[in-house]
Amino acid sequence: MLKGKVLIVEDQPNFRKGLTKMLEEGKLGWQVVGEAGNGQDALELLDQVKPDLVLTDIRMPIMDGIEFVGHLRRSYPDMLVIILTGYKNFEYAQAAVRHGALDLLIKPCTEQDVHQVMNKAYERFYEKVALLEKQQVQHKQQQDQELRAALMDLPYSMAMSSSLDEILMGQELWLLKWVYENTAIHHYGKHDMSLLQFAFSNIVEELVKEAGIHARLLLVEHERFVLIAESDMLDESLKAAIRAASLQYLKIRIEMLSMGAAPTAKHLAGLYSRFKGLDYESADPHAASEGIGGYGTTLSSNQARVKELEVQLMSAILMGQEDSLQQLLDRLVKELSGKSPEEMKIGALSLSIALLGTIQKQFDPDENSLLPKIPSDMPEADWTPEEVTLWASEQVENFLLLFNNWQALKNDNLIEKAVKYIEDYYNEACRLTDVAAYVHLNASYFSVLFKKTVGESFTRFVTRTRMDKAALLLRNTDMKIFEIACAVGFDEPNYFTNVFKQQYQMTPKEYRNYRVPE
Repeated sequence: MLKGKVLIVEDQPNFRKGLTKMLEEGKLGWQVVGEAGNGQDALELLDQVKPDLVLTDIRMPIMDGIEFVGHLRRSYPDMLVIILTGYKNFEYAQAAVRHGALDLLIKPCTEQDVHQVMNKAYERFYEKVALLEKQQVQHKQQQDQELRAALMDLPYSMAMSSSLDEILMGQELWLLKWVYENTAIHHYGKHDMSLLQFAFSNIVEELVKEAGIHARLLLVEHERFVLIAESDMLDESLKAAIRAASLQYLKIRIEMLSMGAAPTAKHLAGLYSRFKGLDYESADPHAASEGIGGYGTTLSSNQARVKELEVQLMSAILMGQEDSLQQLLDRLVKELSGKSPEEMKIGALSLSIALLGTIQKQFDPDENSLLPKIPSDMPEADWTPEEVTLWASEQVENFLLLFNNWQALKNDNLIEKAVKYIEDYYNEACRLTDVAAYVHLNASYFSVLFKKTVGESFTRFVTRTRMDKAALLLRNTDMKIFEIACAVGFDEPNYFTNVFKQQYQMTPKEYRNYRVPE
């Protein structure tokens, strides 16, 4: 699970430590990266720990919370802030809003209060992460397009020349070529090349990333890719893994040639031209007829689509509603039917790769071996639209099976914890939303999960618990009926009497006087 970093600014050590312990043990998606006792110390920590969220008290020595947040906003205008205060004062609330605070947390606060506010903050944090990731993908797409143009000796933005040189500095270039003596490639045909290119790029990028190497892969021409990687980092075992995975998953043999140290952008074309000339005899005869920039643009769009799908999947999971995730997946599969055969295959593969990526990020698998983030099979060239849809549906079913198993483990003991809460607080309001927040679940999802696990609805369980307690008091004490009603959470004695009669088929007074025949 993606964790956000939080800085706690609070002058009361015990409260600060308790809050830190609550956040770190509560599995709320936050990691405490720093603590400070006043605003001045906190300002010094900001640049060091770079938090995503700041929880700050208002009343503190040296520099109070309002002044601290004012300074914070000058350097970090978009940082999430939650104000802690023991004062329900309108002026403090106004100041918090003026400085862009996400929420107020009034002390003394319960664990439930903290969880509710922190869940709200995590949703906002994830929205920011998703937006930033989208912007980074778009920026990388632009950079890749410019690098591709430089390699092909085509016009590219001179304004980005220095940026491209920074990307190339200290890097090594590798030419990856598909060997066209392989019949598997010809079996697909040129209309399915985008599918193969997309799959191949994911294999290479995942293997390189899993090896801990910062790199980027560019589709330059049809069957030729250029890998830009840190110098001297691609060892023989990784190159062998790339060749083996390409052959295993795609039935494609590849050659890998080191092009040496990366030059500046303006010298890329000359270097690429020299190495490209080494394989004209083995090149695909259809490649020359294709537009040079088209494949690269399509590949970048497909990769961006995978990121977009992963964000949608993670958002649905974070909502805690199984129905939302199911509806999203059903819609994504249904949308495939409106595409051309080639687009259907790429769309199905994009969905499958996004599902596997989400599994790796969210479900915390035990195995971290060098496996590419790509399904063990993929749509074939001669598949009908119905077969592609069926394959995509199977990928979704496998994902949901893993999701349900993960959810079951995640929810382990949550209902038991909820039942214990009800037994302890049945004499109070004990609302569904309160108990759901206590166990950190969405109220709608909690309601469904509770009924599925316990066998009866939340409301029915609370009512039965209260009536059972009332029956014990009627049998074993001399408390008046209105006192018993109040003791089990009812404000109105008449309403209590009606509910009791529905369960026991007699009034509380009749129940107290009833004697079981010997």
